[in-house]
Formats: sequence, C-alpha cells, structure tokens
Amino acid sequence: MSESTYKHTVVARKVLRSLVPVICPARWSHLAEPIIDHMELTFGATPVLVRKGVAAGFLAYDLGALPMHRRRAHQLTGDAAEHYFASWEHGITPAHTQFARAINQLMSLGCYEQPEVMDAIGYHVGPWIEEVTRKRLTVFRDDVRAQEAQILAPDPLRPGVHVGARKKERA
Repeated sequence: MSESTYKHTVVARKVLRSLVPVICPARWSHLAEPIIDHMELTFGATPVLVRKGVAAGFLAYDLGALPMHRRRAHQLTGDAAEHYFASWEHGITPAHTQFARAINQLMSLGCYEQPEVMDAIGYHVGPWIEEVTRKRLTVFRDDVRAQEAQILAPDPLRPGVHVGARKKERA
C-alpha cells in the first residue's frame, strides 16, 4: 500500500465481495466489482494511517469469524454472513461497531453511485444541478460579481500584488 495509490488488500477485496449481498439490495449483487472499486477510490482519499487501520480492520473482521463459524468471514454466505456482520454492527467494542458502520455506509454509497442503480431509482442529478446553477447565477449574480471583484482586487496588505498578475506569471 503506497502513500499515493490505495489498493484493497486481497483480504479486503474478498471480505467486501462477501459483504455485497449482505449490505446491498439483492438485485444489485451483480455490481459487486464496481461497488468494491468505488470503495477503493473512497479509501484512496483518506490519510495513510486510516488506510492502514482499515486494512487491519478487514483482517480482524475476516479472522474473527473463525471461532464462531470455523471459517473466515469472506467464506460465509446467507444467514451466517448476515449474522456475523450484525455481530460487528452491534459489536463487542466501539471499534467493531464503527468499522461495520463505516463499511455499511461506504458500500451503500458505492452501490447507489452506480449508473445502473441511479437510472433504476430515477436519480438524475445532472439536470437538477444545471437548473439550480442557472437559478443561483441569476438570483445571486450581483453578489457573485462583487465577490469575484473582491477576490481579484489588489491585496491591501501587499501593495502592487495582483491576483491576475500571478496567474499570467505562472502560465
């Protein structure tokens, strides 16, 4: 796991694949890989120390099933997988609970961010964003222009320094 690019560990990927049918609606199980990839991007945006903690959490989750189920968590299916995940959601420690909640939330987000899912539930945010942008640029046009002028105005604490001049110097 390098500092620049996060990739799920083999264990994390196996655990996540086993959790898709537990967390996501059954009709979206075929989207397991894109959901897991989405989560990989999300974890990639976190600090390195958090990533290492997440990797340790996946390993603990996977191995934690051994005493109760005599199998690793990624090998559990159906009710066994559901009950084991629930045991973490209502965990022995706050760490168990927080880890399970985080995985649940991020996997749910990854599921509902899939284009196929958004189409199926009628979530088309693009047109709404365009409409709101137009409305805000109309209603707040004067405020936007005033703020832009203030941002681009010469710095009163550094006479002679202009924001526009910096942009041209960098180019």
